Amino acid sequence: MPGETENGYNSPTFRSTWLTVFVVELVVISIINGFTILTFARNRHLRKRTTYLIISLTIADLFVGTVSVPLHIYNTMTIECGSGFGWEKFILLFWGPVFITCSLLHLALLSLERLHATLFPFRHCLMLDWVYFKAVACIWIIAVIPASAGAALYLIAPQASQYVWASLIIAVLLTVIVSYVIIALNVKRKAPPYSSGAVSSDRKLTVTILVVIVLSTVTFLPFFLNTCVKVSTKVICLFDEAEFDIEQSMLFFCYANSFINPLVYTLRMKEFRKGARVWCDSTNINTASRSQIIEMNNLTG
Repeated sequence: MPGETENGYNSPTFRSTWLTVFVVELVVISIINGFTILTFARNRHLRKRTTYLIISLTIADLFVGTVSVPLHIYNTMTIECGSGFGWEKFILLFWGPVFITCSLLHLALLSLERLHATLFPFRHCLMLDWVYFKAVACIWIIAVIPASAGAALYLIAPQASQYVWASLIIAVLLTVIVSYVIIALNVKRKAPPYSSGAVSSDRKLTVTILVVIVLSTVTFLPFFLNTCVKVSTKVICLFDEAEFDIEQSMLFFCYANSFINPLVYTLRMKEFRKGARVWCDSTNINTASRSQIIEMNNLTG
């Protein structure tokens, strides 16, 4: 899983090239998701039922940049697969993938939420906020299970850890695919008799989340295919430098998923763009006002 590599290949290549690549990536992920969270926090009208799951996903992506990627760098340079169980190693390997696992599970939850909104629109409108809060809490708790199992197996039986991540990704992909196939068939069969702002906004949100899920699937697909190959061919620890570079490339794309999500919101969600623009303008105005006050104080002084 992202955050864990199939070898402890501590090579000069990783210490230079890959170290730079992952450091740049974690900075980009942290800045973009941090800005997104601040935009949601500063604009109350953006915090509503339809965006609760998106906000939770953004928080998970922020932790990917601030925790998972740095731990991936540290673990790759220090911990070897099949090196024996130890609590310190387990904790380091657990915190690495737990947030990327949570981000992946959010994609399944988002697709199920859109499926419910499509099949049962009136019941969905009557849902209370606490339902969303419980769903988010469950996702964060569930993410602990595969992360714990993967970390423990990585230290004891590296090959078995591949089954954990392959099963997780398959479950998420099936959930997403089945949900959106049902949504597409339902929308095509039951076109609304009228067109309102609420219906149009709901459809646009569904398409936006679909774009997020498709792009996320593309970023996870190379890692998933590689995992399936390793499971089927029984390949465990490889120390070939080319194999190591391929593995790091796939992990890079997995982590890239965490800054793709907020970029899609910016391009697709008009309310988010407007809120971000207003917040940035107000910040610039406040900065300019402080500068003018400082200048006036210097002149009068």
